[in-house]
Amino acid sequence: YRDNGNGTITDLNTKLTWEKQSNDGSIHDQNTLYTWADAFGVHIAELNAANFAGHNDWRVPNAKELQSIVNYENSNPAVSAAFNNNCAGSTVLTGSCTSVSFYWTSTTVTFTPSLAWDVNFNGVVAAIDKSFKSHVRAVRGGSP
Repeated sequence: YRDNGNGTITDLNTKLTWEKQSNDGSIHDQNTLYTWADAFGVHIAELNAANFAGHNDWRVPNAKELQSIVNYENSNPAVSAAFNNNCAGSTVLTGSCTSVSFYWTSTTVTFTPSLAWDVNFNGVVAAIDKSFKSHVRAVRGGSP
């Protein structure tokens, strides 16, 4: 992983660029929860409107993409240090946070469209009702 110094992390293997999460009450705050619709209509829309890190093509990752940053060698959260370091009181420029909780993906459950796949950074993937609230970590690059 490479910290780009602008609130993002690039996965050097997949070439995906990820939004860092913060602990500062901003749009990037790890504790903010969204319904599935608001993940797109609020979180992603705000990042794109603000041209976050110089880009306006942020999106909700699909299930495979989000699972790609799970690191089963770690726990609480199961991510590499690039996604969870110096979190206390951090901004996306000074640290990186990941909640040990579910994060939305853009992947709808085929036979139950009211559900979407969520990735929990304790390593679990589950189908969650889209009306529930979960975290969001934006991504750009690759193909949605």
